[in-house]
Amino acid sequence: MSVEIVFVMVGTTHTGNLGAAARAMKTMGFSQMRLVDACSHLSAEALARSSGANDVLKEAQTFDTLQAAIADCRVVVGTSARARQLAVPLLSCREIAEELGSASRSSLAGQKVAMVFGQERSGLSNESLDLCTRLLRIPCNPDFSSLNLGSAVQVVAYELSQALVSVPQGAPVPQPGKWKGSDGEAAAPLSTDPDDLPATSEGMEHFFEHLDRVMVSTGFLDPDNPRLLRRRVRRYFEANRPTGSELAIFRGILSAVENPRKRK
Repeated sequence: MSVEIVFVMVGTTHTGNLGAAARAMKTMGFSQMRLVDACSHLSAEALARSSGANDVLKEAQTFDTLQAAIADCRVVVGTSARARQLAVPLLSCREIAEELGSASRSSLAGQKVAMVFGQERSGLSNESLDLCTRLLRIPCNPDFSSLNLGSAVQVVAYELSQALVSVPQGAPVPQPGKWKGSDGEAAAPLSTDPDDLPATSEGMEHFFEHLDRVMVSTGFLDPDNPRLLRRRVRRYFEANRPTGSELAIFRGILSAVENPRKRK
């Protein structure tokens, strides 16, 4: 069982690009599209540009916010044309695909992974990138790195299809593997316990709200002058997303800080 890839389009402004993205996805064996604040995905132009991938467009889910669109995802990969300050690990498209290929044979098998694409002209905002556990770049000619949305989705979908064998070229041979973190070390072995999986994005948002409340109440964070503290903390935990059980421990510690109990 492979990881379950979800393609998330944020703020797409040209309806034809959604059709091209749907076509790119389907040719590589992917079908789950989610749209955040995007233009019409069922227009005549979108359906025409999809070249028969109408089912991908018709079954696409729409959301008001990126947080809602990725709430059930345990790995969130944001596409970025350049390195960002304080960024989570920035990897090439192929490196991301290789990581997810290992993940598909580990405890992450069958879990949702979001591939997030931003608006055509401006890409993903810093606020959107803050929600990602990895950043992906497509190596391009530095003198002309212009890729339209459909082309970018095609490249990413191709690399993923090769790593995940979503478009079989023969009988795949199962191989043991482990999800690798940003440091290259193998993570925990195969487990069927949901608490051993990386926390969902929804769980992380609850944690960040709790952590922010404690930082403010203890005086560690000045809400009127936060500087980069919130972003640094968020990106640290997203780059090293804890498991469900680890997140419960962190939440327990925060609760104990809020309501300390004296030991007998």
